[in-house]
Amino acid sequence: MHFSLLSVALLALPLTSLAQHPADDPYVPVRVNCTDAVVVRNASKGLSREERDWRKTRLANVVQSLKTYLPRTNLTGFNVTEYTSKLNAGNAPVVGLAVSGGGSQSGMGGLGLWQAFDERYAPAVEAGTGGLQQCLTYLTGLSGGGLLTVSPLATNNFSTISDLRKAVNFSTDYTVGSTGNYTEYYTKIYENVGAKAELGFPVSVVDVLGQMWRQYLPKSWGYKSYSDIAADDHAFTKGMGPMPILSLAEVIPGKSPKIGGIMYPGFNSTNHLTLAAYELNPFEFGSWIGGRVQAFFPTKWLGSAMRQGKPQAKDSCVNGFDKVTLAQGSTGNAFNFWFIDAWYDIPLFAKRSIGALSSKRQSSTDDIVVPPGQEDNPLVVLVNETAVNFQQSFSDSMWATYPNPFQGYNDEMKGVEELLIVDGSETGETIPIRPLIIPERKVDFLIAYDASSDGENSWVNGTNLIDSSLAASQGGMPFPKIPSSRTMQNLNLTVFPTFFGCNYTSGPLVLYLPNAPWTMYSNYSFMKSSFTDNQVDSMMDNQFNLGTYGNGTLAEGEGWPACLACGVIKRSLQRVKMEMPDVCTKCFQRFCWNGEEDEAAVSQAEKDHRPILDPGLTYSEWNKTWSS
Repeated sequence: MHFSLLSVALLALPLTSLAQHPADDPYVPVRVNCTDAVVVRNASKGLSREERDWRKTRLANVVQSLKTYLPRTNLTGFNVTEYTSKLNAGNAPVVGLAVSGGGSQSGMGGLGLWQAFDERYAPAVEAGTGGLQQCLTYLTGLSGGGLLTVSPLATNNFSTISDLRKAVNFSTDYTVGSTGNYTEYYTKIYENVGAKAELGFPVSVVDVLGQMWRQYLPKSWGYKSYSDIAADDHAFTKGMGPMPILSLAEVIPGKSPKIGGIMYPGFNSTNHLTLAAYELNPFEFGSWIGGRVQAFFPTKWLGSAMRQGKPQAKDSCVNGFDKVTLAQGSTGNAFNFWFIDAWYDIPLFAKRSIGALSSKRQSSTDDIVVPPGQEDNPLVVLVNETAVNFQQSFSDSMWATYPNPFQGYNDEMKGVEELLIVDGSETGETIPIRPLIIPERKVDFLIAYDASSDGENSWVNGTNLIDSSLAASQGGMPFPKIPSSRTMQNLNLTVFPTFFGCNYTSGPLVLYLPNAPWTMYSNYSFMKSSFTDNQVDSMMDNQFNLGTYGNGTLAEGEGWPACLACGVIKRSLQRVKMEMPDVCTKCFQRFCWNGEEDEAAVSQAEKDHRPILDPGLTYSEWNKTWSS
């Protein structure tokens, strides 16, 4: 992020100058009387009634989409008509796409995959992959994948990427604003936050950050709520698009470990399910398994004052706290990780390598002291100015602060008035897979896109898929075996699309799609804050080749469209009592990890990638065109 320090400094205004009458500010939540819908429900009850009803509508549409998608995939010897005639909303295949964290690198990559699988995109139809997108039931994201893939698509009625690009100007730098007037841009943002604070709602730098990411939304959605996605006139409600789910994490004062006074979610044997992983969908906010609570609360009513699962008073409820921009800021809120990395050279996002380092830096102090030389770090300035404007400590300003809907719901939540929310990847699960392996959702086929930059030179090394496997094991959720990072790299599983769990009979079949260079060096900075049209075109082309396995230009990718279709139908074939066709058996033999392992040290050649379809293109040559 490249903030203008001068412009941010100009925002050190008295709080009174930032406040507006709430009627003049659409960012301000509204206090309303409570209804019977304002109640916490236990996760043990399974899917909410709203999600169950919505799934019936969505899966009925999926059945219709399969009738047009499957014939174009070249499923030789398979009777599509017989198969689809046996399908209904109760036995249709359930498919989920998870888009990892990784800033704009993962977010733009997720948009590229959306297009590569879209039947409304002619090249995808010609390639045989168009239509898979119309068969998705769930779309999950966190950090860059949540704020730049899931939120823009959901608020734009799951449109084509072409239409999304008309609604969103990706060339606008979100740290500057559309007019280029720094002072006007940040003053308006802080006025919005001030109006929210004036009415007694908790605010933080995340309110500021999320509004900066408003530019990724259609203009009409700039101040709408996440629960508005479930409005009657929206494509989601009509079952015309997948359920958009954002993954979040939390820090807990007095319990979370600290480095230099900065809290982070912590570590354990696998760094997973003892930590809460919250999810936010248009219907509910809550946690299925792990952490302090296993319960859900209606998204529309976030911000309400609750106690023991019920409103504290008849008039203690709130609408409009769940702004889409606050959701974007929440899932992308990693100030703690950014500061620990910059101040102490401990890269917490490299989760599996820093346990020993972090233990040496543990501190019991609640005070955060900015080290000398870091005062002008633009992220420090942003947090500090927010803290000054709203008379908070530096630490208090760093977290997305939600009134706790689970206050008093169980022993762990007694007296806990607020939840401090951070980037969902801070649980250690940077690919938002957990919402898709919850048994209640019965996901058959899980597509995991990984652009988490956990490997050398900002490529991937398989760590995050391994972490998801460990989390599933700890939580008792079925998930395929994933080999070590060394094996993943040595066998090129971090370069080419690979299936896992082809011989498993329970849990989802998993397709791992790693961010890799097909036609460009797609490991650009995850903090990149604007894109030219040419850069967007380049990224869409790279992802198209990832989703289509080179679009027929590689012998290794022959039959890929059919194999994708096999992934979609594999589990449901068992439910409708049909045999898997030979084309699927052969495809899984080719594209599924066969259990081979290679624990040799990873060579530098395996870490240094060149574009698969243009191996003669050096980084310096490519960068001249990319940069311009």
